[in-house]
Amino acid sequence: RGGFANVRFGKGETFGFETWVKFKTIGKGEIVYVLGKGRHVKHGEDFGEDNQNYSIRFQGTGGGAQFGILFTSEHPDTGERAWHRWWSDPAIPTSGWHHVALEFTFGKGDSLRAYIDGKPVTGKWSESGPTDLPPVQDADDLVIGTGYARSEGSSFRGWLDDLAIYRAGFDPAEIAQRYQYVPPPPTVSPEMIPPGKVLVQISEKGVPEASGWPDEPEVTESYEEAVFGFFEVPHKYVSTGVRGDRANPSHVRASAMVKLPAGKHRMLLRGRGLSRLYLDGKKLLETPPRTTDSGGYTPLAEQDNYLDLGPDFRFAPPGNRDVWCEFESEGGEHFVILETMLGNVVGKNKQRPELGETVVAVSLEGSETWSLLSPDSRHVPYTDDGWAAYEAERREWLSAVNARARAQCREQNADYWNKRRAAAERWLAAIDRVTVPALPEGYPAQNEIDHFLNARIAEVAAEVEQSDAGEIDYYRDVQPILEAHCYDCHQGGKAQGGLRINEHQSMLAGGESQEPAIVPGKVDESALIQRITSSDENIVMPPKGDPLSAVEIDILKRWVNSGAAWPQFNVSRLELNPLADDLAFLRRVTLDTVGVTPTEEEITAFQHDDPATRRRNVIDRLLADQRWADHWMGYWLDVLAENPNVINPTLNNTGPFRWWLYESLLDNKPADLFVTELIRMEGSER
Repeated sequence: RGGFANVRFGKGETFGFETWVKFKTIGKGEIVYVLGKGRHVKHGEDFGEDNQNYSIRFQGTGGGAQFGILFTSEHPDTGERAWHRWWSDPAIPTSGWHHVALEFTFGKGDSLRAYIDGKPVTGKWSESGPTDLPPVQDADDLVIGTGYARSEGSSFRGWLDDLAIYRAGFDPAEIAQRYQYVPPPPTVSPEMIPPGKVLVQISEKGVPEASGWPDEPEVTESYEEAVFGFFEVPHKYVSTGVRGDRANPSHVRASAMVKLPAGKHRMLLRGRGLSRLYLDGKKLLETPPRTTDSGGYTPLAEQDNYLDLGPDFRFAPPGNRDVWCEFESEGGEHFVILETMLGNVVGKNKQRPELGETVVAVSLEGSETWSLLSPDSRHVPYTDDGWAAYEAERREWLSAVNARARAQCREQNADYWNKRRAAAERWLAAIDRVTVPALPEGYPAQNEIDHFLNARIAEVAAEVEQSDAGEIDYYRDVQPILEAHCYDCHQGGKAQGGLRINEHQSMLAGGESQEPAIVPGKVDESALIQRITSSDENIVMPPKGDPLSAVEIDILKRWVNSGAAWPQFNVSRLELNPLADDLAFLRRVTLDTVGVTPTEEEITAFQHDDPATRRRNVIDRLLADQRWADHWMGYWLDVLAENPNVINPTLNNTGPFRWWLYESLLDNKPADLFVTELIRMEGSER
């Protein structure tokens, strides 16, 4: 505004527009303005709000952005105005630079032509549709980068270059030549590749939250693989070794020097997400980004189209896409680069960062079979059995890599934990040690723990003997009466009056009244007896239902008078079992630790071990067995009361808690660190 250039367009004039565009962000359904003339009543003169001479806009689709024009027409006779809107069918990717162009002759409704990256594109009119009427034109502003409200929501966020408006259309051949940008292969060179290995590089930095390829991903982690077969990358760990989240999306690149014989071969690319394959610097194959999760409602007919490239060819697992081609090799080494996006962004939603089954496989000329592309002599058949064996091998390797990563995190925090444990040791040294009880007569002991256990058993035995000496047995005679008349109101967390009649200590202490329910040997001082024998309806118990019979009252009185013996355990025998023989011990210790019975090989090895140390040796072996973590998962999930409804349920409703607990057991994590991590709740949400 204020210049000398005439930027108005009227009937019969051709409006031409082009620009280079690179998005920073654009949400699904969001409409942003590149430029617009008119409709700026709040910031210019009073021209009204329906005087859009023309405007170029983008509309987010979730995976990209549609390109379009919006203007208002005016009937020359009636002055009636109408809106006309056009959007392209295809979307512009939201990553990288792209070229767009549009031409439209006002007054000719069928004259619109549009181009994305040099290629003509189709689109659809809406509102009042295409029109031969002239556009509204006046002296209102031409504004670049924002809409008529000039709000953040309608403002373009990104980069524009070589933006131009013309009074003429375009030569399609010239537009086709305009877009010469070809995404270069990733910045990795043959010199960086270790001989006979696949170099895997993970980039979490320089990767925009968009559905497309990053321009300059920064490598943040690398490791080596044997072949081009991937289903998982090593986990990321934070703090003291808690599983963390990688950036979503992240960029994964696998590169190798691969020797191939001369001939015409077949190449397969398979992946979960956006993937592409380069051979000697030229893009050979590419798969599209992941689609929106159908939630299990994908029509079955979509499974009818699948690759079947040989008698033992492995079909694509659910959620994976694949493409293949034939290519000529003159023989010798080829520089192979596989790229894939780990995770994806669809609109405002992120998809899980999963590789699925990302592979490059080759079928050499003259062969019907496929194998994973390998930089050395290793041969991995790409069949169901071949992949299953390879995956099992690599999962074991990944498990060891992840364990080392967790150990490294703990080592980095070792100074802090050593100080904490030193302080705990000083505190323990300053307090009185727990007295080890004397060993009761007739009880065996192998260590101090046995002293505590035997003292407790002897205590229970004395209670049972006292009970057996009386004529009234609590479990046989008393408990059934209390259960029938009192338990409904006086047990558990909501016991009336705070009195739990099913607990010995509560009966001795009394409830909120602080009157003991039973006083051993003193019937007259026992509130229980007073209540069940009272004639006062405000005091008598139970307050409703049938009162206790004379026989039941007599039993309770005799029980209290005789000392109210109440053994803590209802046992029928107290004799200690003899030590188990070797095979019984092996069976029990194996079940207790790893949850299964010993194998024939384990039994044979145990029997051939030194009898003096075989039990100690098998205990050490079983505690180092990873199955120990598997077996104890159920117990610890119950003990820690893991509640999947506290967070958004994932992984069969056990959530990220499951993985933290499992890896803690695998690492035999110290209890102080275990509890601290549980309280901190750091790490991944999955």
